[in-house]
This record gives sequence, structure tokens and C-alpha cells, in this order.
Amino acid sequence: MHKVVFIIALCCLLPACTTKYYLVRHAEKQDDSSNAHLSAAGLARANILRDSLLGKGIDRVFASTFQRTQQTAQPLATALDLPLNLYKPDTTAGLIAKLKNLGGMDVLVTGHSNNIPQIVQGLCGETVTIAENDFDNLFIVTVTKGWGQTKVSLVKTTYGPASP
Repeated sequence: MHKVVFIIALCCLLPACTTKYYLVRHAEKQDDSSNAHLSAAGLARANILRDSLLGKGIDRVFASTFQRTQQTAQPLATALDLPLNLYKPDTTAGLIAKLKNLGGMDVLVTGHSNNIPQIVQGLCGETVTIAENDFDNLFIVTVTKGWGQTKVSLVKTTYGPASP
């Protein structure tokens, strides 16, 4: 009987583990070259992203190996004194598995119009699309594990000026 009471009391003290993933496509790029840098508008959007997420408790920052994703994530990483964790965009399945193992953290992932929807789907099962000229989407996937249950939600929002 004492063991049952102890286990119930211990369970009441254990908080649920919540992980939040903030997923964005890179900001506006200068040109259509394969590894383009951000344009002036893109650099401004990257600073708006920093300001939008600064108080969210971000623990890890991921960016693809392309300059435009790194430049989108770098202002927040710098402000929080966090390193950029680089991934190759063609290894999305591996990145999703890695992200799922970051329980209890808040994470920014910057990517591309083709892999951010795949990451959202892999984390929460929801389908999203990003148009080629769309740079203001912010997808927030929240995963809460506790009491033998997992709750997953997706919030679709935007940040900064509206895309054209």
C-alpha cells in the first residue's frame, strides 16, 4: 500500500515534458543562385524572427548547409549565444529523428519550401505547403508527453511583413 501511495505522489510531482519546434523557411534571398545570400529584405526579416523568438526559451537552432538558412537563423543564435546546428536538406528524415529526441527543448529549424513541410509532417502528421514566394510562415509544433499520453498540436502563423 505504501508503494502505491509513493508512486502516485511521485507521478504528481513529475511535470509533463513539452517540446516546441519553431519551423520557418529561409527569408528572402538575393537571387536564384544555388547558394544565394539573403537580400536586404531577407536580412530585415531574419532580425524580426530574432525579435519574435527571443523570449521563447529557444535551446537549439538548426539551419541547413545553405547560406540563406544560416543567415535567417544566425541573428537569434547570436543573441542567445547558441551555435548553429547544420544539417543537409537531403537528410530530412534523419533530422526529424534527431528533433524527436530533443524532449523538453524549444527549437528553431530554418529550412526550405520543400523540406519544412516534410519536417512539419514528420513531427505532427499535418500537411502544410509553402509557396515559392512565401517567406513569412511560422509553424509551431508543440509535443507534450506526460501521464502516458502524447499530445501534438500545430499552430500556423506568420511573422514580419506579409509575403508578396
